[in-house]
Amino acid sequence: MKEGKIMNKKVKYKKPIIVLCILLALLVVQTLPVFLMKPLASREMKNDFINLNYQKGDEAGASEVFDLLVEKSELIYKRMNHVRKEPIDVYIYKTQASLAIREAGFITLAIAPPWHIGDSHNGNIMMVSPNTKVKSHTHDSILTATLHELVHSIVYRMNSDLSYFWDNGLATYLADQVPKTDDYDINKIPSIDDMHTEDGLKFGNMGGYAYSYFYIQYLDKTYGWDKVVAYAKGEGDYNEVFNKTEKEIYNEWCEYLNKININKE
Repeated sequence: MKEGKIMNKKVKYKKPIIVLCILLALLVVQTLPVFLMKPLASREMKNDFINLNYQKGDEAGASEVFDLLVEKSELIYKRMNHVRKEPIDVYIYKTQASLAIREAGFITLAIAPPWHIGDSHNGNIMMVSPNTKVKSHTHDSILTATLHELVHSIVYRMNSDLSYFWDNGLATYLADQVPKTDDYDINKIPSIDDMHTEDGLKFGNMGGYAYSYFYIQYLDKTYGWDKVVAYAKGEGDYNEVFNKTEKEIYNEWCEYLNKININKE
């Protein structure tokens, strides 16, 4: 009788353990791509400052990205007043799906927006190839977006605590991604609270790329690029760098948007 009870207890505890093991295995499989950033059948192009990994068969697209980053990286480093030290790792993928699963695992395939073509994580650049067919993007816009991610990578090395709005404003501005009317026409001017969001989807849906571009443009034209860089590098808060509160700067910016006919309040 005792032996039967022991067996029942073993069976009772065995099932939850099996379920737990299955769940852990699924979690490992789901997140494994995040740690395997190199594309399948990876090839490499590199110099002292760019270390680019790409998929076999995408030599043409990878070469375009590599040449662009080599050409522009020194200039952007100079504009940000930051010294180049270690090389930047770049990963180029043939498909959006390959990029997406490196973001947060296979679950990302269900939530990644159709326009998503790249990102920067911990100073690394992850992009689809400029030869990838992507909704709302062209070969040239993907190359320009690569410069956007390059700025993110450099900003991370300068000040990893910089806000999402500021970070993207600098990236959009320095990559010369001048907003089109459609980028802001359907969105009202974000509030200060909106500008503090760290949610990438919310940022994109509120027209954050366009409005952050105009924010950096306003600060550059009004206070000078040196002050923009000083704030971006964390050398002081709004009062210390611009001699005004964030609210005062925000109100001035809204007036500026009105003057250039971008006022959706």
